[in-house]
Amino acid sequence: MILNRRSLFGVMTSLVLGAGLAGAQERPVELVGIDYRLHYWPQLQVQADQTAAAAQAALPRLRQALDLPPGERIDIHLARTAKEFRRLTGGSDPNLVLGEAFPEQRRIVLQPLSGEPLRRLVVHELMHILLQDKVAETGANPPRWLHEGLAKYAAEDFSPTDRMLLTDAVNRGQLIPLRELDRAFSGTPEQVSLAYAESYTLVEFLAHLEPARGLGPFLRQLGRVGDVERALLRAYNLTPEAFAEQWRRHVLLEYLGRSNQEVGTILIWAGIVVLFLLLVAQRLRRSREIRRRLEEEERARERMSMWEFPARGWGEVRGGLDLPEEEYGGGSPEEASDER
Repeated sequence: MILNRRSLFGVMTSLVLGAGLAGAQERPVELVGIDYRLHYWPQLQVQADQTAAAAQAALPRLRQALDLPPGERIDIHLARTAKEFRRLTGGSDPNLVLGEAFPEQRRIVLQPLSGEPLRRLVVHELMHILLQDKVAETGANPPRWLHEGLAKYAAEDFSPTDRMLLTDAVNRGQLIPLRELDRAFSGTPEQVSLAYAESYTLVEFLAHLEPARGLGPFLRQLGRVGDVERALLRAYNLTPEAFAEQWRRHVLLEYLGRSNQEVGTILIWAGIVVLFLLLVAQRLRRSREIRRRLEEEERARERMSMWEFPARGWGEVRGGLDLPEEEYGGGSPEEASDER
């Protein structure tokens, strides 16, 4: 196709304007909230809206639970691609990690999930930042199990898979001791998953030590001293050894009991099925026996045909048939014949 100068100029202008609009659409968007700042790409608008709603709802609640005043804004980044996620996190594998928090930078990086999984992810990572804020004045760094357990607890993130992992670990005698729990987060994927599940139960156990006040006494002491062991002693008069032992007994009782109950239910249903099968087998045997007897009687009747009667004698036949004598005039067959 041949274009004149005026047409060529128009095409070039359209291309430039189109490229400018495309470039504008490709620029990242920044949404500033009261105590967060969200960074995302325009094509992630739906996930960005859900992230903003989750952060806006969660931050006041989490601050109140930790007894924290309003603080500096937290930067939330929604990664558009796996490559961008690696870049923003410093190399984390997006196939293994959905989100990561950097408390010292007050920054979290998320994969663009949606719905309830995204809400839980936002709450989880925000709690990491706020827990570090809680102990900032002490300069302490809480153990990994407390970070992950508190984050899962705040996000209400305890799944059937977590229950299954705990039940299996209790039954196999492979529950990770509290003193080894932080190291387990660097272990195999199975150990890491179990470590997360156990961390949740630890925080849940803490919250039930004083049900009326929940985690308040512990978190208050943790903010003052920055040390978990001292906070336990001050809040509940528990040494680390006593706390670990009480938690272990609680988990064994909770999940071993649940496992036994499930096994018992399975055995009951198995017994019912076996009993039903036995009853069915018994009825089948009875049905076969009845059928066999009927077939034998039928064969016997077939053998006893009317052609066999003369050879056996009239009296026998009459006796066999149990017929009254008056039907035959009280005499012999010959006499009856003569009368006729």
